[in-house]
Amino acid sequence: MEKLKPPLNVWQADALLALCAFFWGLGFVWMKEALSVYPTFWLLFFRFTGGTFLMLAFFPKRIAGFSGSDLTGGVVIGVFLFVGMGVQTLGLNYTTAGKQAFITAGYVIMVPLLLWGLRRVFPGWAAMAGSLICFAGIGLLTSDASGALNAGDVLTVIAALFFAAHIISIGCYAKNGDPFVLAFVQLLVTSVLSLCAALIFNGPFVPRGTQGLLEVAYVTVFSTFICFLIQNVAQKRAPPAHASILLSLESVFGALCGIVILKEDFTSRMAAGCCLIFAAVLLVELKKE
Repeated sequence: MEKLKPPLNVWQADALLALCAFFWGLGFVWMKEALSVYPTFWLLFFRFTGGTFLMLAFFPKRIAGFSGSDLTGGVVIGVFLFVGMGVQTLGLNYTTAGKQAFITAGYVIMVPLLLWGLRRVFPGWAAMAGSLICFAGIGLLTSDASGALNAGDVLTVIAALFFAAHIISIGCYAKNGDPFVLAFVQLLVTSVLSLCAALIFNGPFVPRGTQGLLEVAYVTVFSTFICFLIQNVAQKRAPPAHASILLSLESVFGALCGIVILKEDFTSRMAAGCCLIFAAVLLVELKKE
Protein backbone atom coordinates (compact mmCIF):
# COMPACT_ATOMS: atom_id res chain seq x y z
CA MET A 1 0.00 0.00 0.00
CA GLU A 2 2.99 2.31 0.28
CA LYS A 3 2.88 2.81 -3.49
CA LEU A 4 -0.68 4.18 -3.59
CA LYS A 5 -0.96 7.53 -5.36
CA PRO A 6 -3.71 10.14 -5.09
CA PRO A 7 -6.23 9.51 -7.89
CA LEU A 8 -5.54 11.62 -10.96
CA ASN A 9 -9.01 11.25 -12.44
CA VAL A 10 -11.74 13.55 -11.12
CA TRP A 11 -14.35 10.81 -11.47
CA GLN A 12 -12.27 8.54 -9.26
CA ALA A 13 -12.02 11.33 -6.68
CA ASP A 14 -15.80 11.76 -6.77
CA ALA A 15 -16.35 8.02 -6.36
CA LEU A 16 -14.07 8.03 -3.31
CA LEU A 17 -15.98 10.94 -1.76
CA ALA A 18 -19.30 9.14 -2.36
CA LEU A 19 -17.88 6.00 -0.73
CA CYS A 20 -16.72 8.12 2.18
CA ALA A 21 -20.26 9.54 2.53
CA PHE A 22 -21.70 6.02 2.64
CA PHE A 23 -19.34 4.86 5.40
CA TRP A 24 -20.01 8.03 7.42
CA GLY A 25 -23.75 7.70 6.94
CA LEU A 26 -23.69 4.17 8.33
CA GLY A 27 -21.28 5.39 11.01
CA PHE A 28 -23.99 7.60 12.56
CA VAL A 29 -25.85 4.45 13.54
CA TRP A 30 -22.80 2.69 15.00
CA MET A 31 -21.75 5.82 16.90
CA LYS A 32 -25.24 6.13 18.37
CA GLU A 33 -25.04 2.53 19.56
CA ALA A 34 -21.49 2.94 20.92
CA LEU A 35 -22.52 6.02 22.94
CA SER A 36 -24.80 3.81 25.00
CA VAL A 37 -21.66 2.06 26.23
CA TYR A 38 -18.79 4.60 26.16
CA PRO A 39 -18.58 8.24 27.32
CA THR A 40 -18.26 10.76 24.48
CA PHE A 41 -14.56 11.61 24.58
CA TRP A 42 -13.35 8.13 25.52
CA LEU A 43 -15.18 6.84 22.47
CA LEU A 44 -13.45 9.44 20.29
CA PHE A 45 -10.09 8.60 21.85
CA PHE A 46 -10.40 4.89 21.03
CA ARG A 47 -11.71 5.64 17.55
CA PHE A 48 -8.95 8.04 16.53
CA THR A 49 -6.15 6.23 18.34
CA GLY A 50 -7.08 3.09 16.42
CA GLY A 51 -7.13 5.05 13.18
CA THR A 52 -3.70 6.53 13.96
CA PHE A 53 -2.14 3.10 14.52
CA LEU A 54 -3.70 1.76 11.33
CA MET A 55 -2.10 4.63 9.39
CA LEU A 56 1.27 3.77 10.95
CA ALA A 57 0.82 0.08 10.18
CA PHE A 58 -0.04 0.55 6.49
CA PHE A 59 1.99 3.65 5.53
CA PRO A 60 5.08 3.91 7.79
CA LYS A 61 7.51 5.02 5.06
CA ARG A 62 5.10 7.57 3.62
CA ILE A 63 4.49 9.10 7.05
CA ALA A 64 8.21 9.13 7.89
CA GLY A 65 8.82 11.44 4.93
CA PHE A 66 6.67 14.24 6.33
CA SER A 67 7.45 17.90 5.67
CA GLY A 68 7.03 20.90 7.95
CA SER A 69 4.12 22.22 5.93
CA ASP A 70 2.35 18.85 6.10
CA LEU A 71 2.85 18.78 9.86
CA THR A 72 1.45 22.31 10.24
CA GLY A 73 -1.47 21.54 7.94
CA GLY A 74 -2.25 18.30 9.74
CA VAL A 75 -2.37 20.08 13.11
CA VAL A 76 -4.72 22.79 11.80
CA ILE A 77 -6.99 20.21 10.16
CA GLY A 78 -6.85 18.04 13.28
CA VAL A 79 -8.00 20.86 15.58
CA PHE A 80 -11.01 21.57 13.36
CA LEU A 81 -11.73 17.84 13.22
CA PHE A 82 -11.51 17.39 17.00
CA VAL A 83 -13.87 20.26 17.77
CA GLY A 84 -16.31 19.15 15.09
CA MET A 85 -16.25 15.50 16.17
CA GLY A 86 -16.40 16.33 19.87
CA VAL A 87 -19.40 18.64 19.57
CA GLN A 88 -21.13 16.31 17.09
CA THR A 89 -20.66 13.21 19.26
CA LEU A 90 -21.84 15.09 22.33
CA GLY A 91 -24.92 16.19 20.41
CA LEU A 92 -25.67 12.63 19.33
CA ASN A 93 -26.47 11.86 22.97
CA TYR A 94 -29.55 14.09 22.68
CA THR A 95 -30.85 13.57 19.13
CA THR A 96 -31.46 10.75 16.66
CA ALA A 97 -28.84 9.33 14.31
CA GLY A 98 -30.88 10.13 11.21
CA LYS A 99 -31.65 13.70 12.29
CA GLN A 100 -28.03 14.40 13.14
CA ALA A 101 -26.95 13.10 9.74
CA PHE A 102 -29.27 15.64 8.13
CA ILE A 103 -28.15 18.61 10.22
CA THR A 104 -24.46 17.77 9.93
CA ALA A 105 -24.78 18.02 6.16
CA GLY A 106 -25.49 21.72 6.66
CA TYR A 107 -21.79 22.22 5.97
CA VAL A 108 -22.76 21.95 2.30
CA ILE A 109 -23.96 25.56 2.32
CA MET A 110 -21.35 26.76 4.82
CA VAL A 111 -18.35 25.70 2.70
CA PRO A 112 -18.99 27.87 -0.40
CA LEU A 113 -20.08 30.81 1.74
CA LEU A 114 -16.96 30.60 3.92
CA LEU A 115 -14.77 30.30 0.83
CA TRP A 116 -16.40 33.35 -0.69
CA GLY A 117 -16.48 35.43 2.49
CA LEU A 118 -13.09 34.62 4.00
CA ARG A 119 -10.88 33.83 1.01
CA ARG A 120 -12.74 35.75 -1.71
CA VAL A 121 -12.86 32.55 -3.75
CA PHE A 122 -16.11 32.25 -5.72
CA PRO A 123 -16.87 28.50 -6.03
CA GLY A 124 -18.79 28.84 -9.30
CA TRP A 125 -22.50 29.10 -10.05
CA ALA A 126 -22.98 25.33 -10.34
CA ALA A 127 -21.51 24.74 -6.89
CA MET A 128 -23.51 27.60 -5.38
CA ALA A 129 -26.76 26.40 -6.95
CA GLY A 130 -26.01 22.82 -5.94
CA SER A 131 -25.30 23.90 -2.37
CA LEU A 132 -28.58 25.84 -2.15
CA ILE A 133 -30.58 22.94 -3.59
CA CYS A 134 -28.85 20.54 -1.23
CA PHE A 135 -29.52 22.85 1.72
CA ALA A 136 -33.19 23.00 0.78
CA GLY A 137 -33.24 19.20 0.75
CA ILE A 138 -31.64 19.08 4.18
CA GLY A 139 -34.27 21.54 5.40
CA LEU A 140 -37.07 19.23 4.26
CA LEU A 141 -35.37 16.26 5.88
CA THR A 142 -34.69 17.98 9.19
CA SER A 143 -38.06 19.70 9.56
CA ASP A 144 -39.86 16.37 9.66
CA ALA A 145 -37.31 14.33 11.58
CA SER A 146 -38.22 13.33 15.13
CA GLY A 147 -39.72 16.46 16.63
CA ALA A 148 -38.71 20.01 17.47
CA LEU A 149 -35.21 21.45 17.75
CA ASN A 150 -33.33 20.27 20.83
CA ALA A 151 -29.92 20.73 22.47
CA GLY A 152 -28.42 17.93 20.38
CA ASP A 153 -29.54 19.66 17.19
CA VAL A 154 -27.97 22.97 18.24
CA LEU A 155 -24.69 21.24 19.05
CA THR A 156 -24.82 19.52 15.65
CA VAL A 157 -25.22 22.86 13.85
CA ILE A 158 -22.07 24.10 15.62
CA ALA A 159 -20.28 20.90 14.63
CA ALA A 160 -21.30 21.43 11.00
CA LEU A 161 -19.53 24.81 11.02
CA PHE A 162 -16.29 23.18 12.14
CA PHE A 163 -16.70 20.40 9.58
CA ALA A 164 -17.00 23.11 6.91
CA ALA A 165 -13.71 24.58 8.15
CA HIS A 166 -12.25 21.06 8.13
CA ILE A 167 -13.20 20.52 4.47
CA ILE A 168 -11.82 23.92 3.44
CA SER A 169 -8.55 23.38 5.32
CA ILE A 170 -8.04 19.97 3.68
CA GLY A 171 -8.61 21.57 0.27
CA CYS A 172 -6.00 24.19 1.14
CA TYR A 173 -3.26 21.90 2.47
CA ALA A 174 -3.86 18.76 0.38
CA LYS A 175 -3.47 20.66 -2.87
CA ASN A 176 0.32 20.83 -2.51
CA GLY A 177 0.84 18.44 0.40
CA ASP A 178 0.95 14.72 1.05
CA PRO A 179 -2.60 13.55 1.85
CA PHE A 180 -1.30 10.47 3.68
CA VAL A 181 0.75 12.55 6.09
CA LEU A 182 -2.09 15.05 6.52
CA ALA A 183 -4.49 12.22 7.33
CA PHE A 184 -2.09 10.70 9.87
CA VAL A 185 -1.36 13.97 11.67
CA GLN A 186 -5.01 15.03 11.92
CA LEU A 187 -5.95 11.63 13.38
CA LEU A 188 -3.07 11.84 15.87
CA VAL A 189 -4.01 15.37 16.93
CA THR A 190 -7.65 14.38 17.38
CA SER A 191 -6.61 11.33 19.41
CA VAL A 192 -4.43 13.37 21.79
CA LEU A 193 -7.04 16.11 22.25
CA SER A 194 -9.75 13.50 22.81
CA LEU A 195 -7.66 11.89 25.57
CA CYS A 196 -7.23 15.26 27.28
CA ALA A 197 -10.95 15.99 27.03
CA ALA A 198 -11.83 12.49 28.30
CA LEU A 199 -9.68 12.88 31.41
CA ILE A 200 -11.15 16.34 32.10
CA PHE A 201 -14.84 15.76 31.31
CA ASN A 202 -15.40 11.99 31.53
CA GLY A 203 -12.98 11.00 34.29
CA PRO A 204 -10.98 7.73 34.42
CA PHE A 205 -11.96 5.10 31.91
CA VAL A 206 -14.05 2.22 33.22
CA PRO A 207 -13.65 -1.02 31.18
CA ARG A 208 -16.86 -2.26 29.57
CA GLY A 209 -15.73 -5.78 28.67
CA THR A 210 -16.80 -6.77 25.18
CA GLN A 211 -19.71 -4.31 25.07
CA GLY A 212 -19.60 -1.95 22.12
CA LEU A 213 -16.45 -3.47 20.58
CA LEU A 214 -18.09 -4.16 17.22
CA GLU A 215 -19.37 -0.59 16.98
CA VAL A 216 -15.97 0.84 17.92
CA ALA A 217 -14.28 -1.44 15.39
CA TYR A 218 -16.53 -0.17 12.60
CA VAL A 219 -16.06 3.55 13.30
CA THR A 220 -12.32 3.03 13.76
CA VAL A 221 -11.68 1.14 10.52
CA PHE A 222 -14.29 2.55 8.17
CA SER A 223 -15.42 5.95 9.51
CA THR A 224 -11.92 6.99 10.61
CA PHE A 225 -8.98 5.20 8.96
CA ILE A 226 -10.53 4.64 5.53
CA CYS A 227 -12.74 7.73 5.31
CA PHE A 228 -10.30 10.41 6.42
CA LEU A 229 -7.57 8.92 4.26
CA ILE A 230 -9.66 8.84 1.10
CA GLN A 231 -11.10 12.30 1.83
CA ASN A 232 -7.59 13.78 1.95
CA VAL A 233 -6.60 11.89 -1.20
CA ALA A 234 -9.75 12.83 -3.12
CA GLN A 235 -9.62 16.51 -2.20
CA LYS A 236 -6.40 16.92 -4.15
CA ARG A 237 -8.73 16.88 -7.17
CA ALA A 238 -12.15 17.95 -5.88
CA PRO A 239 -12.64 21.64 -4.95
CA PRO A 240 -13.98 22.12 -1.38
CA ALA A 241 -17.45 23.31 -2.47
CA HIS A 242 -17.72 20.35 -4.86
CA ALA A 243 -16.50 17.92 -2.21
CA SER A 244 -18.97 19.20 0.37
CA ILE A 245 -21.93 18.41 -1.91
CA LEU A 246 -20.73 14.86 -2.53
CA LEU A 247 -19.97 14.30 1.14
CA SER A 248 -23.46 15.56 2.04
CA LEU A 249 -24.75 12.24 0.73
CA GLU A 250 -23.92 10.99 4.21
CA SER A 251 -27.21 12.59 5.29
CA VAL A 252 -29.15 10.35 2.91
CA PHE A 253 -27.17 7.23 3.82
CA GLY A 254 -27.46 8.10 7.51
CA ALA A 255 -31.23 8.48 7.21
CA LEU A 256 -31.63 5.19 5.37
CA CYS A 257 -29.44 3.35 7.87
CA GLY A 258 -31.37 4.93 10.76
CA ILE A 259 -34.61 3.68 9.23
CA VAL A 260 -33.42 0.16 8.46
CA ILE A 261 -31.30 -0.51 11.56
CA LEU A 262 -32.74 1.74 14.29
CA LYS A 263 -36.32 1.75 12.97
CA GLU A 264 -36.47 5.55 12.86
CA ASP A 265 -39.37 7.27 11.07
CA PHE A 266 -39.25 8.25 7.39
CA THR A 267 -41.88 10.45 5.70
CA SER A 268 -42.73 11.71 2.23
CA ARG A 269 -41.25 15.12 3.08
CA MET A 270 -37.96 13.48 4.00
CA ALA A 271 -38.07 11.50 0.75
CA ALA A 272 -38.45 14.79 -1.17
CA GLY A 273 -35.43 16.13 0.69
CA CYS A 274 -33.38 13.12 -0.36
CA CYS A 275 -34.38 13.72 -3.98
CA LEU A 276 -33.20 17.35 -3.79
CA ILE A 277 -29.83 16.27 -2.39
CA PHE A 278 -29.38 13.77 -5.22
CA ALA A 279 -30.34 16.52 -7.70
CA ALA A 280 -27.61 18.75 -6.25
CA VAL A 281 -25.06 15.96 -6.66
CA LEU A 282 -26.12 15.43 -10.27
CA LEU A 283 -25.77 19.16 -10.94
CA VAL A 284 -22.13 19.34 -9.85
CA GLU A 285 -21.35 16.03 -11.58
CA LEU A 286 -22.82 17.13 -14.92
CA LYS A 287 -21.04 20.47 -14.77
CA LYS A 288 -17.47 19.90 -13.65
CA GLU A 289 -15.57 22.93 -12.53
